[in-house]
Amino acid sequence: MINQETEKYYKDITFKENKARLKLLIEFRELVIRYFKNSNLNMMSGNYIENQEAADAQNAINLILNRVYTIIRLADIRTSTVSVSALTSISHGKNIDLILNIFNLGRNDISPEIAIEHIESAIDAYRSN
Repeated sequence: MINQETEKYYKDITFKENKARLKLLIEFRELVIRYFKNSNLNMMSGNYIENQEAADAQNAINLILNRVYTIIRLADIRTSTVSVSALTSISHGKNIDLILNIFNLGRNDISPEIAIEHIESAIDAYRSN
């Protein structure tokens, strides 16, 4: 359960909470980088083929994903984008959340670097706070 302290806007938190959020964001970024460095995109399916290190990183990411997503959103970082593959279809495109769909980026023709840039933007927001 998320307590009242973790639901506060990033500028309204204590130094201790800011430090804890920053630490978690940095850990998350490192896990995401580790995941993508140790997996290969299957161009036919859009799925990532993972080695054991990538699978371990994915398990760790899944454990902290919801908390990290909340922390990023509380820093006013917008994490959704329009899928490139959706733009080429008849539809008007579909919004993809880069953090919540971190393991589906390949299926949506989105580079992992874009998601990492959003994570780094959140890190910068907490560092400057």
